Amino acid sequence: KQALTVGDIARHLGGVSPERIALREGERCLSYADVNRQADGLATALGRLGVRNGDIVAVFLPSCIDYLLVVLATARVGAVFSPINPRYKIKEVTDIVARARPGVVFTDDERLILLETAIADVGLHTPRMILSGPGQEKARGDSGPLSFNRLVETDPGPVPPVSGDDLFSLMFTSGTTGTPKGALATHRARMLWVLNAVALYGFSADDVYLSVMPQVHSAGLTFALMHLYVGGTVEILRDFDPVDFLELVERHGVTSSLAVPSMLTMILETLDRTDRSFDFSSLRRLVSCGAPLEPGRKKQIIERLTPHLYDYYGSTESNSMTVLMPQDQLRKPASVGKPFSNVELKIATADGSPRPAGETGLIWCRNPSVMMGYLGQEEETRAVFRDGWFNTDDLGYLDDEGFLFLVGRETDIINSGGFNIYPREIEQVLFKHPGVLDCAVVGAPHPTWGQAVSAYIVEREGWNLGLTEVQDHVSQHLADFKKPRKVKFVKSLPKNAGGKTIKSALPPM
Repeated sequence: KQALTVGDIARHLGGVSPERIALREGERCLSYADVNRQADGLATALGRLGVRNGDIVAVFLPSCIDYLLVVLATARVGAVFSPINPRYKIKEVTDIVARARPGVVFTDDERLILLETAIADVGLHTPRMILSGPGQEKARGDSGPLSFNRLVETDPGPVPPVSGDDLFSLMFTSGTTGTPKGALATHRARMLWVLNAVALYGFSADDVYLSVMPQVHSAGLTFALMHLYVGGTVEILRDFDPVDFLELVERHGVTSSLAVPSMLTMILETLDRTDRSFDFSSLRRLVSCGAPLEPGRKKQIIERLTPHLYDYYGSTESNSMTVLMPQDQLRKPASVGKPFSNVELKIATADGSPRPAGETGLIWCRNPSVMMGYLGQEEETRAVFRDGWFNTDDLGYLDDEGFLFLVGRETDIINSGGFNIYPREIEQVLFKHPGVLDCAVVGAPHPTWGQAVSAYIVEREGWNLGLTEVQDHVSQHLADFKKPRKVKFVKSLPKNAGGKTIKSALPPM
């Protein structure tokens, strides 16, 4: 009986289709035989460095081929993979290192000094550093950093067996409303996500997946693993660029990709600005994730890019929950779809009491891919589980057909003059204005009403909006008490790796 472990991904293909291209990044290509041999060599090297089952191996790298090799090798040796966002600065890295306390960290020359500073600030026993990418030739060995390229050439040797119930990952939540928490998940949980998604999307060895989502993002990583599981080719675009995206789709016959709404918006705007034509007829699955896709933009994507559009909803803790299929995109444009196979949803109160169809409440899920708990936070873990159900802390409702509609997060609710106001509802209206490229709505303190609706807006090029025009637009669709009382125009909104706006990082109003 085969164990459900992430380390087994690509192992079978290394034997039956050794020459098939598994990973491609620019001019660099690895076959399935290469991936298998290098992942085994790196797993062996990690074992010889003293890495044991359950030890934390952190990865502080941008998306790249080496990243996926580290994930497979870490899984094969039984250690716990823990990503650090490559865009993080010193305070953020220090916080993650202090909580994860990794024994090994993979990084590159560009981030090495920042990482060493963070480790010194924590007072942590210095983990073993392994350098990837340019500059690794400076790796000193002995007590200093080691070279990734040398380690993957280690002759593969025996490693301890790994169980599906062993821990696979420690992934920190996005922290959009506060301090990130470390979610622990097993191999079995990740592999059930992979298997469910492969069945639903119909991935096969004929697929070419364009990886543009950061691999630090849970779905970004897992979609790459899904394609490796079936023997497809994963094309990695390290830094997203809409022209590069369109060119790669055309050049390599890309069949599937996962992107956040801001990326899809950039692609549409590129098509608006250029006379050049692109062939993206090969694209059989374009999956949107991270944040709900605005219905007007969704219609443009279907008309101009591909009718094969999917909307995916999940989280770091509960992984995949729902998907809106192509045939329902225009029929249920504001929905994020129905649950994946073996996933149950209910709308309930904080104590788990169910709400009827059409009524807003907390979204609870029962999911075989859900996390085991938060690292070192037993009380917080107990608070989010009840009788096998996980409280996502997202607000939404189910319609009479079982489709899920997101309203926002419970912590985002604005209480103004005794009224509960959902920011997502106002954001959806703002997106309908042709001059609004991006927006975020929050509650700002108010001496009389408690909180006042306040909006941050990124304008489209050539527009010059003002408070009055914004208020008039919202008042055409919603009650007057929901219109913004303050508006701040900004060049961009702070985003996490999953494309969600980090409201706690917005500038003062």
